[in-house]
Amino acid sequence: MRDSHKRLLRETGIAALLMLAIGVTVVVLYRAVTGLSPWPYLIIAMIGATGWGTVMLALCSPARRS
Repeated sequence: MRDSHKRLLRETGIAALLMLAIGVTVVVLYRAVTGLSPWPYLIIAMIGATGWGTVMLALCSPARRS
């Protein structure tokens, strides 16, 4: 496996973890502020947003540009 592929996989993993952290934070804050269950609307929307956010963070990272 080439070094560029390893770097892309590492960046994708980091981006996925960041998007997971953001998603969990939004869901917890929504529940704390409103007292309502975030299911199904917020959770389903976060699934799509996490996918797109992971791709954007991984492909647009500063290490990818160098």
